[in-house]
Amino acid sequence: MDEETLDDLARWFRDYVKAFKSGDPENDRNIVLKEEHTARVRREIREIGESLDLNDDDLRLAEAMALFHDLGRFPQYATYGTFSDRRSCDHAALSVKVLRENRVLDPLDPLEQELILKAISRHNRASLSEEESDRCLFFSKLLRDADKLDIWAVLLDYYRRRETEGYRNAALELDLSDDPGISEAVVRDIAAGKIVKLAGVKRLNDFKLLQASWVFDLNYRPALVAVRDRRYLDETLEFLPRSEEADRLIGHLKSRLEERIEAEDEGPA
Repeated sequence: MDEETLDDLARWFRDYVKAFKSGDPENDRNIVLKEEHTARVRREIREIGESLDLNDDDLRLAEAMALFHDLGRFPQYATYGTFSDRRSCDHAALSVKVLRENRVLDPLDPLEQELILKAISRHNRASLSEEESDRCLFFSKLLRDADKLDIWAVLLDYYRRRETEGYRNAALELDLSDDPGISEAVVRDIAAGKIVKLAGVKRLNDFKLLQASWVFDLNYRPALVAVRDRRYLDETLEFLPRSEEADRLIGHLKSRLEERIEAEDEGPA
């Protein structure tokens, strides 16, 4: 894929998103939020890719994946008024459907098309199947890392505004209740060194900890270091109930994060 083709894909994306805007800033805020998220994930994936010494062709391929990974969010929100896949539809599958129906990827090599569609279809799954090719797994993991980094930033900024300004956005809270406490299933998953299962998320605090547990699901050193250097876990703790349990859970996650970074630094034995 050359730079001109990537620019053409970006123009198509802008035109597609424009069709979901009404012109009313209040009505359009969640469309704009996902549009801006896409732009930042493109930057994140390129920065991670550059740190991993990807060549220019692979960097452009990665950017195309980021550009379209949340394409389904726009019709999802327009139809259902939520970003909760549980309450509506699988937004990743919808992204693939939109790309196929509009033949957006037709100008690309068939192998590039396949990689983009597979990475997008898998970016929101709880885990990846190791049955795919190494190249497919590499790009799938790259997209998942870039996506998580920006979602972390978006939600932490939202929690801050929620506390300081009283700003509320039910779509960002996935329509979860803001009950006090932390669910036992969430505590068990983190203690076991596992990403929190969505099925165990009952309240907003649980979702904040699900997000924090992404430290178990990041794949590449640049993403792990970014979480540490941006203090994402420390900030998460600020928006959890002040309790020994919250301190212990975040402390455990910070320790595991450092262990993972150290292991990457040491490399294979």
